[in-house]
Amino acid sequence: MAKVSREDFTCAAATNTSAYRRITVPVLKIEAGPGPAVALMAGVHGDEWEGQAAILQLWHLLPGVLQRGTVYLLPAANAEASLAGTRLSPSDAGNLNRAFLGAPARGYTESVAAALETRLLPHIQALVDVHSGGASLRYLPSSVITRYGDDAYDERLPALARAFGLPHCVFFRGTEGGSLPAAASRLGVLRLSAEIGGGRETTRTLVEDCRDGLLGCLAELGLLASAAPRQPDPSLYDLDAPAATLRTRDSGVFVPGVALGQTVTAGQTIGQLIEPARPDQASRNLPSPQAGTVVCLRAIARSDDGDCLLQVAPALPLDSLASLY
Repeated sequence: MAKVSREDFTCAAATNTSAYRRITVPVLKIEAGPGPAVALMAGVHGDEWEGQAAILQLWHLLPGVLQRGTVYLLPAANAEASLAGTRLSPSDAGNLNRAFLGAPARGYTESVAAALETRLLPHIQALVDVHSGGASLRYLPSSVITRYGDDAYDERLPALARAFGLPHCVFFRGTEGGSLPAAASRLGVLRLSAEIGGGRETTRTLVEDCRDGLLGCLAELGLLASAAPRQPDPSLYDLDAPAATLRTRDSGVFVPGVALGQTVTAGQTIGQLIEPARPDQASRNLPSPQAGTVVCLRAIARSDDGDCLLQVAPALPLDSLASLY
């Protein structure tokens, strides 16, 4: 029988109307004997619901099925943002995924990051951190591999991406020292992420796919009774390539003409930018920056200079991951 305990922590989150306000971040620790320690985390951004809902399901399910090792469950790592349904922390407008900056912690968001880096990451060997497109974007459901800095290629990453069970996997290169991938790298923690859905909404199918993906990772890491079933290799997309992201240089209303998962050619019109309040202003056709699969689309029509409208990349075999390092 697994041992279950709460490892919650609280951080000050003062506002102009509440000087001594504190927010509790819920953490469940499940221990089932010798084995690796793994954290399953969501809600780093509060408006990304798929992972939060999936880990909440595991909060109730996992104590009855974990066979070995230790699992920490964090369904709402940024609890204040989750309660508000916002990407950033309301009390200080902080982005938790850019707040791992060490001492001194300035405000609520950096305090949460400091707690995660000192109370959680030193005690685990692997982390699965689930994201989505949040309010502004929608992603093709994908596992995510982020290389921080000059991290060496880890041969366990393709197996984890495969075990997550989604047909797509995206690759990023991380350079920001305050990110969660950077914090995990500093402490030698194996990390897989995911981008599942978005648009400030979710569906039961996406939540269940995420839940099953997290269970697949635990099985791959040897914490469940049966080994992870062999999954097909996901297609790999390099979203760090300069041509992968289309950003608008004007303000207007984005009217996409393509769908997630659609294959496009370089230069193909993927949508228009229009301005209904300026009917004499010509609409602007938007060309795809390169050929490939549409992996991400903006979910909010009104767009401003610098907003990401689309991400597109050619599908690569998973076994080419090492060549991207």
